[in-house]
Amino acid sequence: MTSRLPRYLSALFLQRLFITIFGMVTLLGVLDALGNADRLPDGAGFIGQMKYMVLRMPILFDRTFVFAILLAVLLTYASLYRRNELVIISASGLSVFGQIRALAPAVIVVGIVSAVLIDQVNPIANKTLENWLGTSALAENSQTPERMWLSDGRLLVEVAGMQNERLSGITIFERDAEGAVVAVTTAEAANPAAGGWQLENAEQQRFDGQPAVVNTFWPSPQTPDSLRLLLTEPRDLGIADLLALNRMRGSGSRPSSAYLLWALHRISLPLAAFAFLILAVPIMQLYGRRDSSDMALAGGVAGGFIFMVTDGVLKTLAESGSFSAILAVALPILGLTMTGLWLALGREVQK
Repeated sequence: MTSRLPRYLSALFLQRLFITIFGMVTLLGVLDALGNADRLPDGAGFIGQMKYMVLRMPILFDRTFVFAILLAVLLTYASLYRRNELVIISASGLSVFGQIRALAPAVIVVGIVSAVLIDQVNPIANKTLENWLGTSALAENSQTPERMWLSDGRLLVEVAGMQNERLSGITIFERDAEGAVVAVTTAEAANPAAGGWQLENAEQQRFDGQPAVVNTFWPSPQTPDSLRLLLTEPRDLGIADLLALNRMRGSGSRPSSAYLLWALHRISLPLAAFAFLILAVPIMQLYGRRDSSDMALAGGVAGGFIFMVTDGVLKTLAESGSFSAILAVALPILGLTMTGLWLALGREVQK
């Protein structure tokens, strides 16, 4: 019987994980599509809303996956408690740590597979959304830079947005050898061309006494693909792009640490999922008649919210460059793991 328990527990967990993720992503997808209906093109209608919802689902899955792991483990043990199976599992000799070991392979495999899927699918979905709606329509919070700055030799370039490889709102600040701005060129839009970008409706103002010379071409090594990466929120990029952007200096509105942060976040997803398992299993060890699965569920969810808030605060600080990206990822997971191990040891002593 003991040999079958890990498979039984894993099957229960995977069933509840699928239901939890499906419910959370679908509900959030509907609310997200309704809340952002004004971002869709005129005449998009129901088909447009469905397209938006489908393209946003991989991104919403990324946002909810770790918390879904916690809920799935809690619901698995709540069902065991209601069917009086938890007492039988304990009587079979499977300790709290044994239960964690039994579920660990399923949780870690799901974490690895999900991290790979997020890394491969999210950039594709995000690029499709950007080509359809533009980069400015995908900002999820007030912290997202409204415009992007580029350092291109003696030029400082401000870009408002990009859609279908077409830039909008271009401002080019030309500097002299000492760094002083000697000319400002503005353009409504720019299209990719060989060796740079072709400007539309360009105008120039000079501050060095020289006559204004309107140049309709901006020579630059930046391509539509490189600018799209710089304009995209780091969390929605693939690990390879994040590590490449982390090595860049002088381009983009975000510090390089923001790209390292989200690369580490993606890599650590299986560890975060395993940490939630370590927390949830001891919380749900209910054997007495006075024990309440509802209270245990509430305690587990509360622990998850504390983790999410702490994790969000540290990641916000790290994304701005004021805190270590490595510590921002590691400390919440370490705290969750230590709390879970402390609870597990306490449950073992009680037995």
